[in-house]
Amino acid sequence: MSEESLECSSCPRVEKLEERVEELEEKLALKDEKIKRLHKKLRKYRNPHTPSSKKRGSTKSKSSSSGGGSRGRKKGHEGTTRSKPEPKQTIVVEEENCPECGTRLEEPREVESRVIEDIPEPEPVVAKEYRIGHYECGGCGEEVVASHSDCPEEGRLGKNVLVQATLLKYEERIPYRKVSDLFEWQYSLEVSPASVLDFVRRTSDWIQPRYEKIWQNVQNSDILYVDETGMKVDGEQHWIWAFTTGSEALVALRKSRGKKVLKEILGKNFDGTIVCDGWSSYATYVKNIAPEADLQRCWAHLLREVEDLADKREEAEPVNEKIHEIYEELTSFIGKDPPPDEREERREKAKKELEKLLNQDYENERVEELVKKIKNGKKYWLTFVTEPKVEPTNNQAERALREHVVHRKIIGGLRSQKGTEIHETIMTLLTTWKQQNLDPYKEMVKAVKY
Repeated sequence: MSEESLECSSCPRVEKLEERVEELEEKLALKDEKIKRLHKKLRKYRNPHTPSSKKRGSTKSKSSSSGGGSRGRKKGHEGTTRSKPEPKQTIVVEEENCPECGTRLEEPREVESRVIEDIPEPEPVVAKEYRIGHYECGGCGEEVVASHSDCPEEGRLGKNVLVQATLLKYEERIPYRKVSDLFEWQYSLEVSPASVLDFVRRTSDWIQPRYEKIWQNVQNSDILYVDETGMKVDGEQHWIWAFTTGSEALVALRKSRGKKVLKEILGKNFDGTIVCDGWSSYATYVKNIAPEADLQRCWAHLLREVEDLADKREEAEPVNEKIHEIYEELTSFIGKDPPPDEREERREKAKKELEKLLNQDYENERVEELVKKIKNGKKYWLTFVTEPKVEPTNNQAERALREHVVHRKIIGGLRSQKGTEIHETIMTLLTTWKQQNLDPYKEMVKAVKY
C-alpha cells in the first residue's frame, strides 16, 4: 500500500481524535472556570482573617460539636436541673366532694408539693405626682428648688422607662419601633419610636461622665488590646475602634482607620503596650507619635496567614511549620512563669530562629511577600516573652468588637453623628460592665441620676 493511501485511510481517525481533543479542552476550560468560582466563594470562609472557629467544615468544629459522633450529653455526665426556689406564697389545693359520685371527702391521705414559677401579668404604667417646693433663702436670697431622685428634670417619664428602652435597644438588639410596641403591650404606655430614641439619647447623656472616666483609664493603662471594624454612618464608611484593658472597654466610632485616631484616643504620652493586628497605623503611632509605647503583634493572625498560604503554595509549608513550632515552644515556655533573665534569654533565641527563617531566599512571590511582612514587624512579635502580663494574641479586642458586628448585621449602619455618639457611649458602658461581671440593668439605674 502506498504512503498516499495510508495517509488517506488515517485521516478520519485523526479528525476524530482532534475533535475529541477540542471537546475535552472545552470541558476542561469549563471545569477550570467552575473551580475559580468555587475558590472565590471559599475565600469568604477560609482566609487569613477568618478565625479557625468560623471556618466551615473544620475538623475542630465537627469534633467539638459531635461529641464523638453522638448528640447530647456524654455518657456518665452528671445532670443539672434548675434549683428549686423558696416559695413566698403557699396555696392549699383541696377538694370537698368526689367528682364521680359526689361523696364528701375526708382529710387527704397525702399532700403533694409542687413549686411553680411564673411571671406577673402585663401591668399598666404607674403615674406619680411630685409636688416640688420652691423656696427663697432668707440668708442669701437665692431660689432653692427641692429635688427627688425619681423625678427627672426633663420629660414626664421616669428612669425605669429610659433604662428599659436603652437595654432593649442595645442589649436585646430590638429596633425602636418594636420597643414602642413592647411598651404599649407590656405597660399600656403609648410612646412613638422617636420618643424611644429620645429616651436612649437622654440615658446616653446621663452616663457620659462614666464614658469619659473610662477614656482616662484607657489612656493610663499598662496593657491595651485594640482592634477596629467597619460601620457605615449615613451611608459613608466609618470604623468602630475597641480599646480594652480586660476590665474596661472604650468604644470610639471614627471616619478614619489611621494613626490620628490612636493619637486622639491615647494621646502623645501613652507609654503602655498595645496588642494589635498587623495594621500599619499601630506601628506608625508607636514610631512617630508615642515613642514610649510598645507593641505586641497578634500571633493568631500570623498563624492563620501562614496556614492559608501553605495550603496554596508548597514553598510556604516549611515557613508554616517553623512559625507554629516557635509559637508553641514560646507559649509552653511562658506558661511556666520563668524569671526575667530566662525570659530575656529565650526571647533572643526565638529572635535568632525567626531571623534564620526570614533571611532565606524564596522563589514564590506570595511567599516572599509574607516573609517581608513578618520581617517588617519582627521587632514586635516577641514582646509577650519578656512582658508576663501581655498576651500573644489580640483576642480580647476581637471579643469586644463581636457585639458591634452583630448590631451591624441587624441595623446595617447608623444614620447620624448623634447616633454614633449614643452608640459608642452606651456600648462602652455595657461592654465594661460585662467584663466586670456586673448587672447592666442595676448599673445603668445607678448611673442615671437626676
